[in-house]
Amino acid sequence: MGDDATRAVVNELGDQPGERLTPERVEAIQTAMHEDLGRFVDATSYLVLGSYGEAERPRLEAVRDRLASDAAASTAGGEVDAFLMDEILDVSEFFTSKFKLLVSYADHVVGVYEHSRGGHAWEAGYLDQPIYRDRTRVFYRTYPTEAEQRDAYDAMFAHYLRSMERVDRAETWETPAELGERVADAYAPD
Repeated sequence: MGDDATRAVVNELGDQPGERLTPERVEAIQTAMHEDLGRFVDATSYLVLGSYGEAERPRLEAVRDRLASDAAASTAGGEVDAFLMDEILDVSEFFTSKFKLLVSYADHVVGVYEHSRGGHAWEAGYLDQPIYRDRTRVFYRTYPTEAEQRDAYDAMFAHYLRSMERVDRAETWETPAELGERVADAYAPD
């Protein structure tokens, strides 16, 4: 990724309403991109998204670890990098810019959803664009009763999940073991 490409991404992000990038922030983002995002060039990357709540984060980490080990085992010498958003590129005061950078560069975006409460609902809405659909897969938890399912996912998020199902980009799970199996099957080599 050359300096011109980096500058183009940073300039585009600086034009976003509500986000003003000072020259110092541009320099910090460019430095972070050269240090952290270079791994996108040399590796197959998996960005794992979902709720970072205390109860949910262990499942995100398990998916990250499963993707890293399974994908690494299936590639002939190619490097694999699976990560959560808070593990790369520290530009926390520009959270949405960071998110947009990471999804722009990741080879695969993996959503692990258990409910629609939190920032991951906004992320899913952003990913619901044609440019990201072919690189995004969602794995969402289902619940025993219809009432529990409705309580977990608001109407907008439930619509997003259904739309991903229609394009064969969604899988359901009930248990952590089932989640691991679904992820492994979805990303198994052809």
